[in-house]
Amino acid sequence: MSNVSEKFQFVYSYQLEDRIQIKIGSVDGERPQPASNDLFHSKNSSFIRSLNDTKHSEPYVVCQVFSDGQPLCMPVQTSFKPFNDRWNWNEWLTLPLRYCDLPRHSILTLCIHEIFSPTDTRIVGSTTISLFASDGTFRRGIYDLKLWPKTPPDVRFNSSTLGKIEPTLNSEPILNNYKNKTPTNLQNNSKQIATETPVITWNDESEYPMLDEFSRISKLIKTHCDGHTINQEWLEQLILPKTHSSLDTERSNTKSMLLLIEFARTMMGNSECSVIYFEPSFNDIINYPIGYTDLVVFDPELNLENIVESKHLKLARSGRKAMDKELKPAREQHDKLMEILEYSPGQFLPIEEQDLVWKYRFFLSQHKKALAKFLQCVHWDKEEEVKQALDLLQQWVTMDTEDALELLGPAYHHPKVRSYAVARLRQASDEDLLLYLLQLVQALRYERYDLINAYLVDAAGEDQNSLNSSSENYANVVVPSDSSSVDSTKFCCPPIDLSTFLIQRACEKPIIANYLFWYAYVECENTSSLKDKATSDMYEAFVERLSITLKTKNEQTQQVRLSIEAQKKFVDKLVELTNIVKRVQGSAKVKEDKLRSLLLEGDDSPVKFNFLNFDPISLPLDPEIKIRRIIPEKIRIFKSAKLPFLFVCETTQGEEYPIIFKYGDDLRQDQLILQIVTLMDRILRKENIDLKLTPYKVLSTSLKHGFVQYIESQPLQKILEGNRTIRQYLQSKVTVTNTDDTVLNETGIPREMMDAYVKSCAGYCVVTYLLGIGDRHLDNLLLRDSGQLFHIDFGFIMGRDPKPLPQAMRVSRDMMEMLDEKHLFDFSRHCFTAFIILRKHANVFANLFSLMLDANIPDIALERDKTVKKLLDKFRLDLDPEKATSYLKDLIDSSKGAIVPQFYDYLHKWALAFR
Repeated sequence: MSNVSEKFQFVYSYQLEDRIQIKIGSVDGERPQPASNDLFHSKNSSFIRSLNDTKHSEPYVVCQVFSDGQPLCMPVQTSFKPFNDRWNWNEWLTLPLRYCDLPRHSILTLCIHEIFSPTDTRIVGSTTISLFASDGTFRRGIYDLKLWPKTPPDVRFNSSTLGKIEPTLNSEPILNNYKNKTPTNLQNNSKQIATETPVITWNDESEYPMLDEFSRISKLIKTHCDGHTINQEWLEQLILPKTHSSLDTERSNTKSMLLLIEFARTMMGNSECSVIYFEPSFNDIINYPIGYTDLVVFDPELNLENIVESKHLKLARSGRKAMDKELKPAREQHDKLMEILEYSPGQFLPIEEQDLVWKYRFFLSQHKKALAKFLQCVHWDKEEEVKQALDLLQQWVTMDTEDALELLGPAYHHPKVRSYAVARLRQASDEDLLLYLLQLVQALRYERYDLINAYLVDAAGEDQNSLNSSSENYANVVVPSDSSSVDSTKFCCPPIDLSTFLIQRACEKPIIANYLFWYAYVECENTSSLKDKATSDMYEAFVERLSITLKTKNEQTQQVRLSIEAQKKFVDKLVELTNIVKRVQGSAKVKEDKLRSLLLEGDDSPVKFNFLNFDPISLPLDPEIKIRRIIPEKIRIFKSAKLPFLFVCETTQGEEYPIIFKYGDDLRQDQLILQIVTLMDRILRKENIDLKLTPYKVLSTSLKHGFVQYIESQPLQKILEGNRTIRQYLQSKVTVTNTDDTVLNETGIPREMMDAYVKSCAGYCVVTYLLGIGDRHLDNLLLRDSGQLFHIDFGFIMGRDPKPLPQAMRVSRDMMEMLDEKHLFDFSRHCFTAFIILRKHANVFANLFSLMLDANIPDIALERDKTVKKLLDKFRLDLDPEKATSYLKDLIDSSKGAIVPQFYDYLHKWALAFR
């Protein structure tokens, strides 16, 4: 064996940040003949070319990577080259995708197109190949892939256009010659044959791909190139030339088209190494075959107890509780523990770090940030460990409410741990609870389903009468110990589960009941899969339990339930109304006239609801506001793709309250972002920083419709068209002249208005950057008459953007032109201050987004496992405050002079003009 093959060198895929490179070689074999009746192969036009007219061939190859049927990157293609004979590109392509971003079931699609005329191209053939082989290693070396003629690539993992056939787990079907079986034998075995997976042949003249001569020679050459054969130089000099000659002959004579490609090899120093798929936080076990043979061998002891690990576990986590209490970490261990405490929520801890945390658990019990890390280290299937962990949970210093949100996630199943988290939430104010209520409703999906609909809820917090014995798991939740470090407020009430707690608070506070109903009601509609169906059934049971509890608790809760029923009827009638209007043919103005006429019909309206005069109801968007009618004269339909409707409602106080009703949009993503913006605004205000943000209200009442609070404002696009500059627009809004105001004399804008503009620009620059909000153009940047700028429409978050090369931060020249040197300095100072303050609360945002991972919110569901990491990367927690400030300054400077966003704004303006 050669020296290269004696040592197996590898690197994990998640550690490799290089971009993937593919070399496109040549096409061999017989290309398909054009159909005689094919219009595009007609000889009547001088622009049309025949596929076999090789003197004028201009083919190109398009490469793209997919996973689960979804594209992972933009397509990349070879350069345009005219070929006179053989199609041979011999070109390396760099895909816009890194090794560390690849899922396990990524496939590479290659499609050959040929130009037939100046306006038309045709697919010559396509093929696919999985990027990771069956043994979990990334492809390397040269491959001949079968091209499927005139067929677009099948992007599914079990593709019907496979170019390389993986070896089967059982070689018996290949070795047995089924051709020699009699029809009787085939009939007797029809049941068995029917259940077998169809065999995809390598080419037209071969039935069994593993016995094909071309495949056999190619495999031998690749095995030699990979260093898996015995090195005999004298024999190689005789055999290799003959082997390559035979391979070229077989390749040219095959009846199928073959595309030659080559994967880049990964080098570690001077040696080649393999790339192995691995994710550190991946829990599922993947059984890889052992060795380089065609047979897959599984370890029969894979799922059995590892006696070495079990012994290590017993030694490292023995019952020496008294000795562990006195342990103090040395300086090196102390530094490592502090480093672990800085890890983001949910970050995977290696076994060595888990043992270290367990060893010094009593020392860490005085650190409130360490509790979640400690609970992550517990082996919950070991009774002795669980007993020690729950005993220590009593003595742990009280953790913050926002940190307790992490314990409600899917990683923490034990009912006593979840009850501890609920105990912390019981200390939160109603205002705090409303900020986290959206995530708490999502956390219900991780609760035990048998407790969701177990019994009615006593709002006073007394012991509940369970309808089944399952609630006994909560009866013995942590009781206070003698330790003086324990916060007695944690255990002042009997422990309860999350669903009971939420309904209790709903009975006490009507506004919580209102939002709790709508947040849970929307989840009842999500039934796209069997798993989602089970979850939606759980939410239906929760909504029913909430409704019954409100109905039977007391007179106040009965009124809350009646209010929610009235809201639901109001929303249903609005949906009927908008459906009628949207079916009307014509412009937005025509639909607006139709909507107004329907409202004026009153009791005679086809929706059987009088919007001109109805019993006062709480507005679902803002239940503290009661409305009694819609003012027809002030309705408006916006010129947008989904045609949102603006309704101006009259409140019981005689005031006007404008709302936007959107039908055809899933507003849950906007609802989430506005909730986070509200939380950021509150965090900044607690630090006496008011950046004049405008976190307007959004409520999703279905997966297809919802309400948006209307804020009187103008899009920057419209302002710049009518007033040329933002400065001139704000000057036109000045109503009071103050000659003593120096700022007013210099710019024509009062100090207060200018201050609001500078602060709001800075605030939203930081907020949109941290949340990765995309598709920023001048139509979704709005300006209020007070000078406050704010953003709307959050259809792209977490770094997604419909346009290529998006800017990380939206700071346009039009926004900055009115700021002199002093105001530019203030703008940067506000950006830096907000960024540094919000960085301190990064874990709070990480916890909130972690609870939203299974909510099927579009931009989170696309890369569920990377969402929290993307968010935390924006905070740059790896930098100290000074370097983080410098990093943000570079972002702002690069955004100010960016030309690409201005070009996109120009294109967007013309697109709207033709709508």
